[in-house]
Amino acid sequence: MKGVLSMKGKNDPAARSFSGRELWVLGLAALIGLVVVPCLNAFVPPGHPLHVETFTLSVYGKYLTYAVLALGVNLLWGYTGLLSLGQCLFFALGGYALGMHLMLLIGRLGQYRMDLPDFMVFLEFPAKYPETDGLPLHWIPFRHAWFAILAVVLVPAAVAFIFGLLAFRSRIKGVYFSILSQALTYAACLMFFRNDFSFGGNNGLTDFKFILGTPALEAGEIRDPGPLLARLSGATNGIAGHVWEQIPEERRAEMMDASRSDAERSAVLRDELNRLMAAETLYEEGRFAGVALPAAVRTLAAENPRDAQLLRLNRLLLEAAFPGEFPTKAFKGYIVNTPETKRALYVCSALLLLGTYLFCRWLTGTRFGLIQRAIRDSENRVLFSGYATAHFKLLVFVAAAVISGLGGALFVPQAGIINPSEMAPEKSLEAVVWVAVGGRGSLAGPVIGAIGINALKSYATHALAEQWPYILGALFIFVTLFMPNGIVGLPKQLGALKKRWAARKSVAPEAALAAVEPPREPASK
Repeated sequence: MKGVLSMKGKNDPAARSFSGRELWVLGLAALIGLVVVPCLNAFVPPGHPLHVETFTLSVYGKYLTYAVLALGVNLLWGYTGLLSLGQCLFFALGGYALGMHLMLLIGRLGQYRMDLPDFMVFLEFPAKYPETDGLPLHWIPFRHAWFAILAVVLVPAAVAFIFGLLAFRSRIKGVYFSILSQALTYAACLMFFRNDFSFGGNNGLTDFKFILGTPALEAGEIRDPGPLLARLSGATNGIAGHVWEQIPEERRAEMMDASRSDAERSAVLRDELNRLMAAETLYEEGRFAGVALPAAVRTLAAENPRDAQLLRLNRLLLEAAFPGEFPTKAFKGYIVNTPETKRALYVCSALLLLGTYLFCRWLTGTRFGLIQRAIRDSENRVLFSGYATAHFKLLVFVAAAVISGLGGALFVPQAGIINPSEMAPEKSLEAVVWVAVGGRGSLAGPVIGAIGINALKSYATHALAEQWPYILGALFIFVTLFMPNGIVGLPKQLGALKKRWAARKSVAPEAALAAVEPPREPASK
């Protein structure tokens, strides 16, 4: 077996180091994706022929996350011979993990003006989970960004590990593995469609406002409510009087009740201030007479902001109006729908794709990668050589799940939604088509297939909406029959056809001449 692996290592392109052409192509793609496209969005003015719209940039970013998913599918199918029809489950799990954190940052900006996500209010979660004010226990850790990022990696990895361990130890392979993986994602899809599963049901998670932070008041920020309540109730300035008037009388009584602890009074004050900051702008020239507002705050107020920017403005106004009493916090997060954030998410998607490509390039070029391809070509020979193929397949399956989960996490803020349809079985079938069309068993092929087919889909769903499924099916059949190596294998395939045609043309005149000329009589002695 060692001899076979070493011979494969000499002849297999994936086992060699980067060629000059590959480095040039990779460098050019990185330059265009990471530098040129973001600069065309940031520095070229709108209306210019070269300007890239922010919406278009987000669409490109989603294509890049799909390309990451395709690399995960290819790592399994193209290099290990495992046709998984459930990779979009891991893509969606990564998306849900980050989406839960983003939902908890919306706060009072939802339709119901409550701290809970809107679907929890609609489904009466406060009555179902009164001990946590309506928030299910498994949602609570997702208030922290670090936990959500950790879950993006660990949740897909854990599901893949459990499923893969059971499947590979049972020697399930081939078409049976494909059917079983499709059954897994179908069962998960049905679970996530249920409203009582606490993940938004059919609508999923959407309407994200912030990422990695929020300007809203959080628990523990108002440690001593006394001085701030004294200024508000005493109407020490115009804005103080306005804020105090907007608070319901019964809530004022709760805040001023000396028998309550500072933590209880702070919680009520924080809740009311968050409600006010999310409702309407607090800025009015008369209310802030005598208050030194920074120029940036006045500029933002003049823009009449709404939604997330409104919450940010009101926080800055209260910090300026009550220096010392109102907690000052540098807003370290980002507003999801601003051009700057969309551009940053696109760059992160491009970096993730580049990192995934390099990881797959490294892995497939190692001895582990050689065993991968040996398992793909003849698993029985690898087993007879003493290798535990189940361990290799399990590791690759978990790695592909993590790759897919990372892609799903960056997909969510750019798409603005994550719902069970992203893990539906047909989505995983589409991902297989991307890999097949681009070129299974290569690294550039899945990237080309994912970006190319999704760009075609964006056009076809507008121009040929009803015909798109037929177009996709016909494309897959055509590639399977006439382009077995996909788009990346087309030059080699055309070269072979050209050589065959040239050889046939050179043989044809000789055959015709032999048919015309009579056979010569042997010379007599």
